Amino acid sequence: MMFLWEALLCARMAQIPEQELRFVHARHGSPYMELSLPCLNQPWLDKDVEVNTYYRFYSIFKAMFPPEPPEFPALRDSLTDVAVHMLAQNDIMRGMTREDYHKKLLADEVMRGGFGETAVKVFCDMDKKEQEKLLSGWLNSFRVGSALPIFLDMVHGLIDDSIVYLSRENPDEILLYTGLKKEQKLEQRIAFLADTFLDIRYHVEVFYEHHFGIIDIGETMRIDETAIC
Repeated sequence: MMFLWEALLCARMAQIPEQELRFVHARHGSPYMELSLPCLNQPWLDKDVEVNTYYRFYSIFKAMFPPEPPEFPALRDSLTDVAVHMLAQNDIMRGMTREDYHKKLLADEVMRGGFGETAVKVFCDMDKKEQEKLLSGWLNSFRVGSALPIFLDMVHGLIDDSIVYLSRENPDEILLYTGLKKEQKLEQRIAFLADTFLDIRYHVEVFYEHHFGIIDIGETMRIDETAIC
């Protein structure tokens, strides 16, 4: 890491809340790097981050750190931390597309509980790539409304070893198979996807571990390994 925005990205990947980071003016920072880290190009991040505020923001901080001791050092340090947080946010937002910005707003709303406690639990249980997949599908559903193709895309992207079948006799019935074992977090995730991306008219039947039997398909007709549909 060399730049301020890299510190914020590293904190997000390490799931460190941004408000827990404390940015400190580096008295003896390198003139060639914005971050003054104990080790060059270290992959981890401490919560106290020394920043060479003169690297890009000399015009902002030049009067805050004179040679003589300050009259109110705690106030100056707090103002430096707040200012660097704002500058870091500007760095992050500068490279965002409109889609990225909408994803960020949606993720913030989820974490505030705007979509219910289940949404918070499911979202927090996902890794970064899964969260991005979910947010993309969610935004798409806002544009087109509840849609079966979006649900299928979410299931295939967020439920491992999954197959979805549509009933010919009853078009509102969906059969979902996953080779994973039945457990609470998985059940919660599937139920959340169904509630979020499907119209209320659909009914989802879920099969875990054992596939239901299909006549003339030998892989699904195994003794003690076939679910009854």
